Amino acid sequence: MMNENERKPFYRRNWFWITILSIFIVVSATTYVANYSFYQGKADQASISQSKNVAKKKAKKSPSFIEKYNSIKTGKNSLNKTDVINLLGQPNSTQQIDADSKLYNLTWNGTENDNDISIQITFSKDRVISKSIQGLNIDRAQLLTTEDFNKVQTGDNYNHVLNTLGDPDDYSEDNGIKTLTYESNLSEIDSTQDAFIKIEFSNNEVIYKYQQNLK
Repeated sequence: MMNENERKPFYRRNWFWITILSIFIVVSATTYVANYSFYQGKADQASISQSKNVAKKKAKKSPSFIEKYNSIKTGKNSLNKTDVINLLGQPNSTQQIDADSKLYNLTWNGTENDNDISIQITFSKDRVISKSIQGLNIDRAQLLTTEDFNKVQTGDNYNHVLNTLGDPDDYSEDNGIKTLTYESNLSEIDSTQDAFIKIEFSNNEVIYKYQQNLK
């Protein structure tokens, strides 16, 4: 005679459901570990990518010394003393010119492309009225010549001059009049010669040009 357990179908027996439950637990655990590892890897990659993007954005938000100088306005829309100090930091020196008119100079010293650069800002009543930057020391492949000088004409715009002559050795700006100075490096060949070009701009156009000792 068959006992009760032998008459039960296999799917109603305890060992069958214990086996099914064990398989389910193993599969669930394996799936969880695999998914966790996959998404954790993706999260790590996203975190690294975000960190790189933040670093790039910070780099882009750090303008050079010259770019900071170029952003300082004179004339009608000039910056005040607080704005300039926030941009350039505390000045290295202060020179009082006229106490009655509150006229004074602030000077900043810095380094750009291995050049020692000096920025001087003149204030009147705490507003910028003029600025200059020296020490760029542009290393030109060729000496500037009268032919280069003649390529620039009155009425040419600022970008045309930069495209023609390159970056100047000195920038200055006084009440909206911008002056670019180009040293010809002729003195490196002949120490008695001081050759240069000066270009003045108003409203982004050349209003005056001058050269000395160009060949």
